[in-house]
Amino acid sequence: MTVETPKAKLKVALFGVGRLGSIRARILTNFAPRIELVAVCDPKPGSDKWVAQNLPAHVKFFADPEDCLVNGGAQAVLISTATATHAPLVLRALDLDLHVMVEKPIAVDIETTRVVLEKAKTKPHLKFLVPFCRRFDESYRSLKTLVDSGDLGDIHAVQTDCLDKQDPSGFFVNFSEQSGGIFVDMGVHDIDIARFYLDVTKGCPNPRKQVNRVFAVGQTAVYHDLNNLKTRDCDNGWGVVEFSNGKVLNFHIGRTLTNGFESATRVFGTKGSAIVNNNSVIDRVEVRDGHGVRTATTPDAFVLYDKSFVHDLEEFANCVLDDKPLSLLADDALEAGKIATALQYSFRNNVPVLFDEEGNPVLRA
Repeated sequence: MTVETPKAKLKVALFGVGRLGSIRARILTNFAPRIELVAVCDPKPGSDKWVAQNLPAHVKFFADPEDCLVNGGAQAVLISTATATHAPLVLRALDLDLHVMVEKPIAVDIETTRVVLEKAKTKPHLKFLVPFCRRFDESYRSLKTLVDSGDLGDIHAVQTDCLDKQDPSGFFVNFSEQSGGIFVDMGVHDIDIARFYLDVTKGCPNPRKQVNRVFAVGQTAVYHDLNNLKTRDCDNGWGVVEFSNGKVLNFHIGRTLTNGFESATRVFGTKGSAIVNNNSVIDRVEVRDGHGVRTATTPDAFVLYDKSFVHDLEEFANCVLDDKPLSLLADDALEAGKIATALQYSFRNNVPVLFDEEGNPVLRA
C-alpha cells in the first residue's frame, strides 16, 4: 500500500480582519488546502474576540504588527488592512524575508508604490502578489481566452461598470482619506481588467508611455459629506483612458445602487464584442408575479467574486511552495495605480491629465 506524502503547507499571517479580512480568514482556514493560517494581527478593539470565536484555537492573535511579523511563525503575509497602511507592512515583511500578498492598491500615491516595488525587486526569491480579483474570476479568464484567440478581432475598447449597493453607514466616507478616493479604491479594478484585455503595450511608439491622457468627472448624489473632506471625493465617477496605442477604456463606478451590486465588462473587437456579468444576478431564478418579472441581484462584490478569493490564494501558495512564476506582475499594479491616481486628480481639479514620455501622469498643483 502506497501512502501519499502530505503536501507542504505555506504558513501565513493575516493582517486585518475587517470587511475583506474576515472573509479571507474563513477562506484561509476552510478552502485553502496548501495554506496554514498561523497568525492574525489587527489592532482594532474586539479583534481578538472575533479571532477566538471564528478561527481555530492554534491561530495566534497579535495586536502589534511588528510582534506578529517577527514572532508569528509565518513564511508569508496576506495584508488586508486599510490602503494607507499597506506600504509600511509590505516593506517590513520584505525586510524579514517574507513572501507578500497585499490587497489592491499597494499605496494611495505613486511614489510610495514605486518605493515598495523597488524593494520587492531587491528580493527576487520572494513572491509578491497584488491580486486583482477579476483576473482570478472564471468568466473573466474565459473572456481572456476568447480575446487571445482572435475570434473577436482586434480588441480596441473596453467599457465597464462597477456599482456598489448603498450602505446606510456610509463607511467609505470616513474611509476615503485612507483609501485614496473612489478612482483609486474602486476604479483601479476597471483599469486593471482593461489593461488585461487591451494589450496596451502592443503598437506603442514608446513602451514606457502606455497612456496618452485621462479625464474624469464625479458627483455626490447621496453621500454629500464627501464634498467636505479635505481630499474631496464622490459617490459616482466616470473615467476615460486613452492608451498610447489608440485603445480606450471608459467606465462608471458608484456607491449608490439600491438593488444590490452590479459589475459588468464589455470588450469591443473588430469582429464582435463580448460581455461578462451583463446581469449580476445571484442565480438564474426569475420570479413572475403581480409585480412583473424579476431576479435577485448579487448583494456585494465578495459574493459575485467569491471564487476569485479562493483562486488567488491557491495561486499564491502554489507559486511559493513550487517556486512557479505568478500570473500577475507587480508592475501591473503600478501601471493601474498611476492611471487611477491621474483620474482621481482629474476629478478633483476638473482637468485632463496627460502622461509624459516616461509614462508618468503630469500632476500640476
